[in-house]
Amino acid sequence: MDKKPHPFLPFEDSLVGEKILLVWQESHHSEKNLKDHLLKALDLSEDQIVFTPNAIKQKLMVSFPTEIRSLIAKRDLAGITNLLLAIAKGKSDLNQNPAVDITFELIEWILTGFDLDDVLVETLSTLFETRLTNEFIDQVRAEYIKEFRG
Repeated sequence: MDKKPHPFLPFEDSLVGEKILLVWQESHHSEKNLKDHLLKALDLSEDQIVFTPNAIKQKLMVSFPTEIRSLIAKRDLAGITNLLLAIAKGKSDLNQNPAVDITFELIEWILTGFDLDDVLVETLSTLFETRLTNEFIDQVRAEYIKEFRG
């Protein structure tokens, strides 16, 4: 008997997702609006957004950062956006299941560890089918950092 995968709620189960939603709502948009944009952009139904099983996630969280560092070294910033979107849609070479949770984890990793705001603007703009700005990313980062300063 297959266990039903546990739903991943991107704006509740992910700290960076929570902060994206907060900044989004400060611009007078709703969570439903953001979630609808995400589902449409990824061409997924809500029940396809689930947690990646731990063993698979651990393997991927070793491979994808290595791949991202390689893309950074080659200055292939569009490649990073394409990879993050492919992971979310389940169309990456390493994983054929939608993995929005892993995409959000990698976005968080990039947000806190790299100076790649243009990549984040492009990725989030595509994920949410809306034109976001560097200011949006700055606000998300500020909210994220606030979380740890208490």
